Amino acid sequence: MKRAKGSVLIDFVKTIKANKTGVYDKYLTDEDRSIINQRILPNQWYPFDTFKRIVNAIVEVAANKNLEMVRQWGRLYGQAIMGDVYKHLLKQGEPMEYIKKYPVYVRNFYDFGTFEVIEENPTQALVKMKDFDADFVPLFYIIWGWLEKTLELCGAKNLKTELVSQSWAGAKETAIRFKWTM
Repeated sequence: MKRAKGSVLIDFVKTIKANKTGVYDKYLTDEDRSIINQRILPNQWYPFDTFKRIVNAIVEVAANKNLEMVRQWGRLYGQAIMGDVYKHLLKQGEPMEYIKKYPVYVRNFYDFGTFEVIEENPTQALVKMKDFDADFVPLFYIIWGWLEKTLELCGAKNLKTELVSQSWAGAKETAIRFKWTM
């Protein structure tokens, strides 16, 4: 069973709990509601399907299906989580070192999928995401924004990104190219 860590779930759960209108109810199962009503612990693992339904509900309602907004959320989560709890993993002036270690770091948040990072030159990398749920497009955008922000936290300047391939459009993997200056 695929799982997501509580640290990536907490803010989404807070969003749902803060809304008292019931607008999210139609997107969630009884199991999801049971989890939402518990205290979400950052270091505990939670079912991926619950994580997916919660995120998709918020993307549907709060983001109005705007994936660029979801990418910005990824940037915010990257800042919040990597700039605080995991800040020791970020080394100023070493964005390539960070992105090359990202496949190891991401295992702290998700116990599924694989990443391949190809250093194309000292300030450019191609990140390939394989074995993720191709139908869960918001997750790719969250990761994209997260990587953008954490590279900036490591000192990357003038960051440019390009979505090279999309598993949700039939490609065997989702790939994003990151290019920066120092």
